[in-house]
Amino acid sequence: MNKFFCVVALCVAASTAWAMEPLQESAAYQKYQNRPANELSKLIFLLDRFNTENTEIRIDGNVYKAEKAFPYGKSYLAQNYKQEKAEDWLRKHCYRTKGDNQIIYIRTQGDDFKPFRDVLIDELSVLRTIEKK
Repeated sequence: MNKFFCVVALCVAASTAWAMEPLQESAAYQKYQNRPANELSKLIFLLDRFNTENTEIRIDGNVYKAEKAFPYGKSYLAQNYKQEKAEDWLRKHCYRTKGDNQIIYIRTQGDDFKPFRDVLIDELSVLRTIEKK
């Protein structure tokens, strides 16, 4: 059940195509800049970035508000992160549900649902691009 809520909470990601504030102006990015520069910090950033009341996650056919799942996501991350690259961790833990093996989806502000893992990886890519500047 913890993986379920982790996925829900982490699912809260992919702003460039969505109606969200620019990444560099977000509170999540401000927090990220004060953390150690490592892969775990990037994953925590994604949790913070998409912890919004307008984000919903679809898991095994059920839709949940991301803000409800946020604490479970941080807990799951803390228990299951093993010094992996952020993108590898997302690919491993954030695509399909454990129970029914269904793809996990996310949407924000009335948009269509999109595959959770893809949204997270896209947002991670935006973060990396900003870091290179």
